[in-house]
Amino acid sequence: MKLIDIILEDRDFRFKRKESIKKTFHSYSCVFLVKFKRKINRVQAVERVRGIPTVTIVDLRGDERLDKINRTLKDYEYSTIEIKFITNRDPRKHVNFIKHAMVRSDKEKGLDNIPGIVAASPKLDTLVKTD
Repeated sequence: MKLIDIILEDRDFRFKRKESIKKTFHSYSCVFLVKFKRKINRVQAVERVRGIPTVTIVDLRGDERLDKINRTLKDYEYSTIEIKFITNRDPRKHVNFIKHAMVRSDKEKGLDNIPGIVAASPKLDTLVKTD
């Protein structure tokens, strides 16, 4: 469990009043099945996943079953990646946020889709609290 201090400034008063709020963040881990374009380097695409807010560690994993499937495909290839992230909300909803951040862009939230990633599917049975 991590405690993070957030300083709030009240600008309505003549003198600034600072208030400390404690929020509790937990770290989680989840495995995603990701569909990549074959033309794009998978390692570079995975490096860009680290740019998603709250994502701390991304690990590209090898899988023999997926390697057999990838040999038969021409334009795409599949791989599994393990993503570790922190959140103070429901982790299942946050996994969906990470999935959408990888595939879709949202200008209001400041998210751009990651080139090379076509689809991502979280394996919710691998969602584990790590702290």
